[in-house]
This record gives sequence, structure tokens and C-alpha cells, in this order.
Amino acid sequence: MPAQSSSALSTVMCEPVWRFIGAGTPMRDLVRRHAWEHTALGPVAEWPASLRTAAGLVMHSVHPMFLWWGEQLVQIYNDAYLPCFGEGKHPAALGQAGRDCWPETWAIIGPQIDSVRNGGEPQWYADNLVPIWRNGRIEDVYWSYTYTPVFDEADQVGGVLVVCTETTAQVLAERRRHALDLLARSLLNCRDEAQVQGALADCVAGNPGDLLGAGLRRGAAAEVAGGADAEAGMVVIHGAELQLCDDLTLVFRASPRLPLDQPYRQFLEQITAAVCATLSRIESDRALALAMAESERLNVDLNLSARIKDEFLAMLGHELRNPLAPIVTALKLMKLRGADTGHEQAVIQRQVDHLVRLVDDLLDVSRIASGKVELRKETLQLSDVLYKAIDMASPLLEQKRHRLLVEVSSVRWHGDPARLAQVVSNLLNNAARYTPAGGHITLSTRLQQQTIQIQVKDDGCGIAPALLPHIFDLFVQGNRQLDRAKGGLGVGLALVRNLVQMHGGEVSAASAGEGCGSTFTITLPDGLAEGAPAPLAVLAETEPLQAAATSVNVLVVDDNRDAADSLVELLGVLGYSAVAAYDPVEAIAAAAGAMPQMAILDIGLPGMDGYELAGHLRRLPGGAQLKLLALSGYGQDGDKARSKEAGFAVHLVKPIDIAVLEAVLQLEQ
Repeated sequence: MPAQSSSALSTVMCEPVWRFIGAGTPMRDLVRRHAWEHTALGPVAEWPASLRTAAGLVMHSVHPMFLWWGEQLVQIYNDAYLPCFGEGKHPAALGQAGRDCWPETWAIIGPQIDSVRNGGEPQWYADNLVPIWRNGRIEDVYWSYTYTPVFDEADQVGGVLVVCTETTAQVLAERRRHALDLLARSLLNCRDEAQVQGALADCVAGNPGDLLGAGLRRGAAAEVAGGADAEAGMVVIHGAELQLCDDLTLVFRASPRLPLDQPYRQFLEQITAAVCATLSRIESDRALALAMAESERLNVDLNLSARIKDEFLAMLGHELRNPLAPIVTALKLMKLRGADTGHEQAVIQRQVDHLVRLVDDLLDVSRIASGKVELRKETLQLSDVLYKAIDMASPLLEQKRHRLLVEVSSVRWHGDPARLAQVVSNLLNNAARYTPAGGHITLSTRLQQQTIQIQVKDDGCGIAPALLPHIFDLFVQGNRQLDRAKGGLGVGLALVRNLVQMHGGEVSAASAGEGCGSTFTITLPDGLAEGAPAPLAVLAETEPLQAAATSVNVLVVDDNRDAADSLVELLGVLGYSAVAAYDPVEAIAAAAGAMPQMAILDIGLPGMDGYELAGHLRRLPGGAQLKLLALSGYGQDGDKARSKEAGFAVHLVKPIDIAVLEAVLQLEQ
């Protein structure tokens, strides 16, 4: 324990000869008992006044002080200096000659003392390294001190007074903090374990006072390093002790000139923690990089799958539309010729319309999912859009003899009329399919807080509670019989939700349960009321097209003979002069013999597609004035843009809407 530092004199009466020394502390009592007569200083009673004054100053100070006196520099020190000795020198140092007491450090302090004794100016030494022998070894000890001359009665330097403070703890703390800062900066740039080992080696090289060596060990090697045969001075810090890197251990060779105390071990633990944290960060970065690479690979695979899916759906639509084209054309021919096949025509028309709607819905879902659908917005009467939707759904409504009640407000609305008509017609068709024959369906609108609601309500089979939260998911449908009498692919409501959300709105479904009907509500922004609801009746079926006399020559090119022949026959009935060609070579030969005024070219021709064929036809004599119409099972925006760039006036999608075709032909005349 540190010696007492009180400067109070003992209450015991001191003899006058000892009064300057005092009593009651270990060093004061030791100085009083010391046999000074056997030293160069002689008996205390014979000490000169200068020595007595200097010794008294030392003994009564609470700061560590040391006095050297005479030629031999005989030593006197106080209680506050005792902790600086450690073990090994005290109490033998009291009254001992300076050179005999401090042989290990005399090369440093001897010249400093001689300088003061020989008249030199006192110097202040701050945080100076003065290694001393203590605790059984040479220790690196740092001091802040000064040597002050003490003059005797002859006005000569009789002794040297030392006022000192040991600063070892502060110096080591600052040095170790600096080493940790440099190590942290080096570790920050490390990207693998080899670089971490290099940073650790640099830390050792830059701080030889604390570290003679350091190394990383993993697994079994770490256990060997910390075993019973470990070298003296080796310190083993396991990452598991710090709750870091369970399989990692750092092995240090500590300096033998420093005590392995708590601050020293804490310094080594901080190095271990920094290394473990860096290795964990490197492993995390590596894992993150691998995860990102895997994510990128999965994204590539996903994009590839999405592209393949889109291509498949487009091909599916194309392949489905190819056989639909001659069916629709033949059906229209039957109607124009007035044959007594009304029932059969109605059956075919319903099934074709249903198939066309399925293909369109399937392709629309794919396009929306891939972000390829753009809304073409305009401001118009909402009622016009809803009438169009009713017209689109009327075949199924009439087939099942449903009663449709329509209550539509006069409202100006800004959006894509074609897409909204598609949404409402899907809801009407859905209601018609799931409502028994002769049921009731209501289409209504109402304004509410700057929004407009469109509601389709039926008294049909309703929606089960378990199905209701998923009713707008792709490929989800209600209870289906084995005969799939209600039809559909389960994409209609998913398409409804996507298109409504694209308009900034939302759609919801409500039902009290199976057999209790259902209500679908669309909420759209930007509705403005202008009038009251008015009941409407369902529109009648559109009148068939009438034949129009014309002398326009048309070349039809399609490798599907049924499609080509039926379209030629239909054009003939409509009053056009049409011929068919079933491959590009035959088409070029026909045009070379007699250049038509218009050509309807199938894009997906074998050997030479419609785009290339168009170029050949235009290079024939008279081909510059040829009007070209593209015909394809592909109807996405990119397909239409490509045909436009190739010089086609119109892009027709199979199966052709005959009314649209005739309007185009009349427009192009």
C-alpha cells in the first residue's frame, strides 16, 4: 500500500535534533532510526543547517521528492516516493550512494545530475523514459522531473533536490490509444485475412515497446498456442472470451519490460476485438457479395423466365387467333348471305367472342405485369364509357336472360375510356357468369368526396368468406364444377384490379357469403357530378354490315389457306376484287402480274415474313403506290409500332373485326 502522506508532526514530543525530520510516518520513523553515522553524512546532530533544511523540506512534502547530498550523493527520500521503488531497492536505498543504488540508469541520470552540480541551469524533463530495476526486472518507467541545486554554508552546491512524478500509466495509455487508432485505420481497408495479418504485423512493428509479436490462430492451432507449453511472456486472447469469432485466437508476445497488468491486457483485448470485428465484417461482406451475386443471377433468371413467359403468351395468342380468323370470317359470310343458320351462328359467335376475350385478358395481364401498358387518357362523359361496357357484355347478359338495371350519373371523367370499359365489362361478364339465368344485375354510379364510385351488384351465387380476400389474385376463381360451365381463366378480376390501380383508384368486393350475391365497387378520382341518375335499357345488338360496291383490287397473303380463302370470299361479298396467295413467292408473282391497289399481308409467313415481303412488293413496278395492311396474331404496342415503321398503314389483329376492316378499306380508297 502507498505510504502515509500526512505532514502532521507526531504528537510525541520530538527532541530538537530530530524536529526537522518529524515522526509518525514510515519514512520519517525510518530516517530517525537510520544509522547515519555510518554514512558519509555522519550523525544527524552534526548535519549542517543547509542539509537539515533540505532534508526537512523533503520529509514534510506530500509530493514525491528525493535528495542527493555530498560527493557520494547519499540518498534521502520521503513517503510519497515509496510507490516509485516497487520491490527490490527500498529500504536499502536510504542512505545509499546514488551510483550504487541506480547502476541500471546512471548513464541517463548521472550526466543530468553532474550538470546541475557543476553550475548548469536546472532542466524540466517531461515524460522521460528512465528504465529502473524494480519488481525483479528492468521496467520501462516514464517520469516528469527536475533537478534543483541545494547550496551549503560555503555557497557551493552541496546536494541535488529531485521533484518527480511517475507518468508511466499516462504515457502507455496514450501510446496504446495511438496504436489502436492506426490499427483501426489499417483494418478499415482490409478485404481478406491476409491483409488483416499484414495490418497486425504493422501494428507490432510500430509499437515495439508494447508488442514483440502477434499472430492469428484458428481452431486446433489456437488451443496449442495457449497450452501448458506456451512460452514465457506469451499472452493468448480467445475471441470467444470477447463474444467474437469463436474459432479465432490472437497470440501476443508481451514486452518483458512492462508489468502485465489490467491496462496492458485490456490493450491486447482491444486489438483482438478490432481484428475479430474486421474479420467478421470481411466475412459479412463476402456473404453479402455472394448473396448479391446470387440475387443478380436470380433476377437474370427471373427476367429470362418473364421474357420466355411473355413470348409464350404472345405465341399462344397468335396461335389461338390464327384459327379464329377464318371462323369469324366464315360466320360473317353466313350472316351476309342470309342462310337459315341463325341458331348456329349465334352459338359460334358467342364461343368466338368468349375465346377472343380470354386471349385478350391473358395478354393484358402479361403486359401489365411487365409494365408495357400505357394509359391513353382523355376527358369525356363517364356514361359513354359505361354504355360501351354494357354493349361489350350484352351477348352474355342476353344469353342468360338477366335483367340489367343501369343508374349512371352524368359525370365528366379523365382517364383511358377503352381500359375502363374493359374493366366494367369484365365485372358485368363476371356477374353474368356467376348469376343463375334470369337473375338481376345493377350497374350504378355515385359521387363521394371528390371521387366517383362505379358499382356492379348481382344476386348470384356470392363469394365464400375464405375466398373473398384473394378474389383479385391471378388465376383465383370461385367454386367450379368439373364441366367448367362458368368458363374463364381466373385472370379477369386480376386485370380489373391492375387497370383500376393504374388509374389511381381501387376496387373492392363484398359478399354476405355463398348464395347471397356479390357487389364489386370501383373508386376512381376526379369525378364531378353534373346531373342525377337515369335508368337505362340494355342496348340492342349492332346491325350487320352491308355490302358496298367498289372496284378496289385487294391481294390477301396468308399461309393459313382457310383464313386466306374465307377473307377473300368475304371481301368479294362486300364488293371488293380480292385474290389470295399462300406464300411470299406466290404473292410476288401475283403482284408482278397485276399490281393490286391494296395488300393484306400476314406478318408470320414462312421463309419470308410480312415485313420483308412488303419491301419486295414496293420494289415491283407500280408498288410505290401500294397500300399495305398488316395482319398478325401479335397485337402488342411494339408489334404495331414495328409494322408502322415498315410502312404499313394499319395493323390488324386476328381475328379481324370485319367492321374495322371495311372502315379501313374504305378509308384507304
